[in-house]
Amino acid sequence: MTFRCYAHADNTREYIMTSDAKRISSYDFMLVFLCLGIVNTLGTTYTCYAVVTLLIVSRIVVKLFMVTEETILVIRDVGVQVKTVYLGGRSSSRFIDRSKISDIIINEAITMMHIRVYMAIIVEGEDKMVVVFQHLLPRLNVVLQAYHGARSIIFNEKDNSDVPLEFS
Repeated sequence: MTFRCYAHADNTREYIMTSDAKRISSYDFMLVFLCLGIVNTLGTTYTCYAVVTLLIVSRIVVKLFMVTEETILVIRDVGVQVKTVYLGGRSSSRFIDRSKISDIIINEAITMMHIRVYMAIIVEGEDKMVVVFQHLLPRLNVVLQAYHGARSIIFNEKDNSDVPLEFS
């Protein structure tokens, strides 16, 4: 994964998180060999064709929902745009007006195996937070850089993104 930060002037910042997902990966080649093995084992029957078709369609569906890029664009006195780009080229974006942003926070999600750190925007009048970099889940230092930069633009706070962090 790669992380880029662009300061477009004193009033705008853009944070872009890009994954290394490719259109054709080693899993696709493994699927081809698996399908050839199924055809070799089952022969040319309707069951064989059904299994191979199911495998190929499921891989295509998984590819359509793979996220390749997530972006947060922060504009002073205007708001925040959160954008997600998928492998198939489809993208979805959401704009949050500055007057509706209650707070920008860093939170932790604890699962059975992992502790995930994520950045979220609390929007007034909504039950759910808007999670930034929801699919790619960058490391803490990347989240902190985007967090400090976004807060400095939206809430006119001092930008602490270059300050080294100390953990005890």
